[in-house]
Amino acid sequence: MEPVARAQGTVIKIEGAQSLVDAGPLGELVCDLRGRLFRREKLRLAVGDRVELSLPEGEPEPVQEGESPSPRGVIEAVLPRRNALNRARDLKRDQVLVANVDRVFLVVAVMEPPYKRAFLDRLLIGCERDEIEPVLVFNKIDLASPEYRDLVEEDAQVYRALGYRAFLCSADTGQGMPALLEAFSQGVSAVIGPSGVGKSSLLNRVCPGLRLRTGEVSVDRDGRGRHTTSAAELVRLPGGGFVVDTPGVRGFALGDADVADVTAGFRELTELAPGCKFRDCAHKDEPACAVRQAVAEGEVDEERYQSYLRLREEAEASEATRQSTRRR
Repeated sequence: MEPVARAQGTVIKIEGAQSLVDAGPLGELVCDLRGRLFRREKLRLAVGDRVELSLPEGEPEPVQEGESPSPRGVIEAVLPRRNALNRARDLKRDQVLVANVDRVFLVVAVMEPPYKRAFLDRLLIGCERDEIEPVLVFNKIDLASPEYRDLVEEDAQVYRALGYRAFLCSADTGQGMPALLEAFSQGVSAVIGPSGVGKSSLLNRVCPGLRLRTGEVSVDRDGRGRHTTSAAELVRLPGGGFVVDTPGVRGFALGDADVADVTAGFRELTELAPGCKFRDCAHKDEPACAVRQAVAEGEVDEERYQSYLRLREEAEASEATRQSTRRR
């Protein structure tokens, strides 16, 4: 049947070849993606995308219990994104984790599974590159001993000193929830982090009634949690704002991020770089390097500096590989 009407909406969930779209006064519609968009433009939808729909005439067929609803509309176009958080995947095209958000909450667990600051630094580079505000959340702080809690607070303070917001929270005890709720209440936020860190539990604690799926943490042999959330979903928060709960990410490859992207992801180094003797200083072993001097004097966190060196080396290797491929 020929479509007779058009509407706009926001993709709030993607499952297989179909998407759930919030079309405002029309409600939530199950939609297909127009085939030519997928085939010719190789378009990959993301939760948060604004889309144009065509709607068939007539009422949708009633859905029997246990059946999935039939498509009610067709996505004809995707409107330009104001931003998108991307990550690379080995042997696959880059994945858009979420689109059109105001901030990303980077959630890690203090324990079960424990966090690694190098992972946070990767995510921060991605957020800086894609021009999205990052907010750091250290969950499960109730599981830490007093001594370990002090170390986590020191880590959080490293990032606060750089201008990032950082919260120490517990979904079980409620610690840090009022401040987190206030941070969620404006605009559209996404929650991203490894599996098992309690992202859905935090959201359920912040906004009782969401009833996002949670479960006991099942840890693989490598110490990483397993997925609970299976698909990203955008939900409206009762106290204001929207949030996208995403599946756990086991890694965050930076893909085509170049050396400039890596450097820009380390605010403290960018600020100090003008004081280096050489304009193209890599801050590795060059003489009169303001960055290395600041590290030696304790003005720049040593662990952050080591993250920079590793990630710069990774970006240089990726650039060399891309150049070699182009020459073939």
